Amino acid sequence: MRASLNALLRRPSVLAAAAIVLLVAGVWGITAARAAEPQRLDQHVRAVASQIQCPVCHGESVADSPSAIAEEMRSLIRQQLTEGMSDQQILQYFRDRYGDSILETPPAQGFTALMWLGPLAILVAGLLLAVVAFRAARRSSLAVQPAAARSLSTTSPASDLERERLRALLRSELADDEGLAFGRVSDSRRERP
Repeated sequence: MRASLNALLRRPSVLAAAAIVLLVAGVWGITAARAAEPQRLDQHVRAVASQIQCPVCHGESVADSPSAIAEEMRSLIRQQLTEGMSDQQILQYFRDRYGDSILETPPAQGFTALMWLGPLAILVAGLLLAVVAFRAARRSSLAVQPAAARSLSTTSPASDLERERLRALLRSELADDEGLAFGRVSDSRRERP
C-alpha cells in the first residue's frame, strides 16, 4: 500500500493538483485574515464620506470631491471617528446642519418619499392601464366573434368538386416545393385551369 501511495505522489498531475489546492487555501486564508482586521481609519473616513454629497460639487460625494469644503468635511469626519462617533451619528450630524439633501440616499420621508414612491406609483398606474386596455380589447373581440360566426354560416359550403380541385392544386404546389413525384405533379398541372 505504501508503494502505491509513493507512486501516486510522484505523478506530475497529482503534484500540480496539490500545489493548486495549497495556493487556493493560502489566498483564502490571507483574504479571511485581512477581512477580520479592523478597518483602517482612512478607509473608514472614505466609506462615511462617500455617503455624503459635496455641497458645492453637484453629483460628487465628499469622498470624491477635490473642493476645499469637501476636504474640511473629510477632516471633520476623521476627527469624529477618532472621538468614537458611529457612522450613523456622523451622518446625522451633517444631516442636521445641511438637511436631508446632503445624504447620497436621503430617507424616504416627506418630499423625498415622493422621489422614492413616484416611480413605483407610475409603474402601478401603467400596469392598471394595461390591464384595462387588455380587458377592453378582449371584450370587443368577443363581441365581433358572434358576427363573424353568423357571416360564415350564411355562406354556401364549397362543393365536393371544388374541394377536390383545391386539394390537387395544393398537392402539386407542395410537390413543386419539395421536389416530389414528377409524374403525379405533371398530371395535376394539366388539370389546372
